[in-house]
Amino acid sequence: MKNKCSTCGSSDFEVRIEPDEFHRNGKSFTIDVEYSVCRQCSDEVIFSEQIKRNDCRVRDAWRKIDGLLTAQKIVALRNKLKLTQQDAAKIFGGGTNAFSKYERSEVIQSVAMDKLMRAALDVPDMFIWLKQQAGFNEKKLPASDYDNVVPITHRIIADLQTKSHKTIISEHDDYHEMTDYG
Repeated sequence: MKNKCSTCGSSDFEVRIEPDEFHRNGKSFTIDVEYSVCRQCSDEVIFSEQIKRNDCRVRDAWRKIDGLLTAQKIVALRNKLKLTQQDAAKIFGGGTNAFSKYERSEVIQSVAMDKLMRAALDVPDMFIWLKQQAGFNEKKLPASDYDNVVPITHRIIADLQTKSHKTIISEHDDYHEMTDYG
């Protein structure tokens, strides 16, 4: 549904962005605020989508003032730990949609959550412990990926070489090289 001007009914708007000053905990800060101006009657309005974006900018500024990780830094931290949003929620808590909301600046993480995320990055053993508590193990592949692996022994190689009459693996120093299977 297209936005309409409440004064003249036009749906022709120009989006503008201007700095605005805010205050938190005795500190002032400036963020860019988005709003629209009707091209027909010059009425100024802030639509709900713009309010959401402006609120996210304000929340990220609050995070900086409070010494918390910003949305972008949470994304970077999660990526550095190689976690999906869902995995991060399982490991750190906060609910299934917590990290999605943190990363969109819809919700500000608690001081405790912020400390936990930073500690997981800075203290690898703690991160491993948190993953184990959440039911993650340290295997690179799930056990089911190993079901189809057949160990190659020298006897199997010798049998294959006998059947194909070609060298499959040649031993030179400590290296094994694959060659044509025929």
